[in-house]
Amino acid sequence: MIPFSFTKISMRVRFVIRKSRLNKLGQCPLDCRVRVRGILAVPFSTLIMVSPAKWDAKSQRIKGASDSVNADNRKLSTIKLALEQIFELNLAKGRRLTAKQVVDIYHGKGVVQLTFSELCKQKIEHLRSLNRKPATIEIHEKCHRYFQEYLGEDMPLENIDRETISGLWNWLKRRGISKARPGGYDHDYVNKTYANCKSLFIFADDKGYIEKNPFGGRLTWEDKEDTDCPDDWVIEKLQTIEWSPKVQQAVDSFLFMCYQGLHISDYRKLKPTDTVVFNSMKSIRMPRTKNGQPIFVPIHNETMKIIEKYGGVENLPRISGQKNNDFLALAAISIGYDRPLTNKRARKKFTDRCLNDYGFSLETVAAMLGHKTTKWVRKYAKVKERRIISEWKEKVEVA
Repeated sequence: MIPFSFTKISMRVRFVIRKSRLNKLGQCPLDCRVRVRGILAVPFSTLIMVSPAKWDAKSQRIKGASDSVNADNRKLSTIKLALEQIFELNLAKGRRLTAKQVVDIYHGKGVVQLTFSELCKQKIEHLRSLNRKPATIEIHEKCHRYFQEYLGEDMPLENIDRETISGLWNWLKRRGISKARPGGYDHDYVNKTYANCKSLFIFADDKGYIEKNPFGGRLTWEDKEDTDCPDDWVIEKLQTIEWSPKVQQAVDSFLFMCYQGLHISDYRKLKPTDTVVFNSMKSIRMPRTKNGQPIFVPIHNETMKIIEKYGGVENLPRISGQKNNDFLALAAISIGYDRPLTNKRARKKFTDRCLNDYGFSLETVAAMLGHKTTKWVRKYAKVKERRIISEWKEKVEVA
């Protein structure tokens, strides 16, 4: 595996005598040591024998002017030049070799190819070095597993070309097909997964592990925003039907997120201490699990009913994301709703209501969702006709 380093790319070639191997003639073998980014390859012999007294370590030359000495010094210069050319030529092509790879190429062994799984390990190590949240790292690891499943084997990076990944998006879409999801995974989920797979090869390109990024240029994939969310009649049916205990817990969790906009990871970590009273209004104040961004959102009346039903925030049902979605799929089929009822769609429902029913600004909605900017709010929901009509009546017809 190629050692991972963030230090400046540099190579150093040094010749060192091995005094422990002094022969009967008083000579020692002269070895070559190659370091790249401070990492040393296994030294190799130059096949030159030299007396310790005649070796000048500072100038890296053998002392003397005899023909044999001049020939040996020329050989040392040739070895060093050859090693430097291997390193520089590959660097010019975008390939950042390790010391071992440089030595291997010098001896005609070629480059040891980095495999997909090794690249994944390095990317995760890189994310940890940046102190990324565990939830973020977990998402990347899941995307890497998807990609590995798509490849079918642990391929060398050089074998993963544009043709190899051309069907990745459609494969990801089909992978999500089930009875509960006849259309496969949602577009935004597939797009985010695809983007994380793409970022893996951007990382490989930056590190010089590939000569050409297979994700470069235009590829066939549907980069469209999916702002679909459940209609009000769906929410009303979910609230009025009496469900089996497990499904009821999933439905209540879904409704809680519809009214509060919490991400599933934040909902599952919600504690009584995360509820505060501000200006006589009960609210939720907590940092997002994903990025630490503060969330502040008043508690909706419907949310209070759910909290009281379970006897407090600490008793709210905490079901894993996948299990929750599975139970919600059963609920969707029961009420005749042909779209997935996922935790993500609950968050979109909250955003849709805030924008189109309550008329909140993008900045206010972003703050409640725990986003730094309004970029993702625009991906969750769009201004709908009902808000346009409402504002028209309020500001045009009244005038």
